[in-house]
Amino acid sequence: MLTMDTLITAAGDDQGLPSEWRAVLDLCRPPRALAVAELAARMGWRLTPMTRLLGVLLERGLIHHRLPLSPAETCNVVLLTRIRECLAKQL
Repeated sequence: MLTMDTLITAAGDDQGLPSEWRAVLDLCRPPRALAVAELAARMGWRLTPMTRLLGVLLERGLIHHRLPLSPAETCNVVLLTRIRECLAKQL
């Protein structure tokens, strides 16, 4: 099941796919992994349609998904600082 914090990475070739599908896959090309919520925000979509599209992409083998960081990993101050810095650069 995909949740808003599930991390997504593109896994397949996007030749012949609809442009919106290709745009989603381009956002999460390895080594980058983006959360479902972040993908929805970057595409300007609501969470439910994004989750449904990702479900289709998953069924077709075009994405990989993994659970988000564990609570122990999210308490890492160095990691949180790096995340904040990367997000600030994107604004």
